[in-house]
Amino acid sequence: MRGGRLKGALGSADRPASALGFRRVLAVFGALVMLIGAIAAFTMTDQTWLVIVLGAGFLAACVNVYWVSRRLHFER
Repeated sequence: MRGGRLKGALGSADRPASALGFRRVLAVFGALVMLIGAIAAFTMTDQTWLVIVLGAGFLAACVNVYWVSRRLHFER
């Protein structure tokens, strides 16, 4: 075993579970909300700026989902 690593399984007393799993759930939920908002703005309004803002928010939320997933992968 390499030095500096915690012993034990993730979630045990030696290595407590992190909040990244819950954070990934929140990130996916946020991405879905932004996607639904962008689709609703595109279909129900003629406000181009709103579609652009919500679309950019959706892209940022997708980057957040990717980032949290990579951190969770490297943690395990």
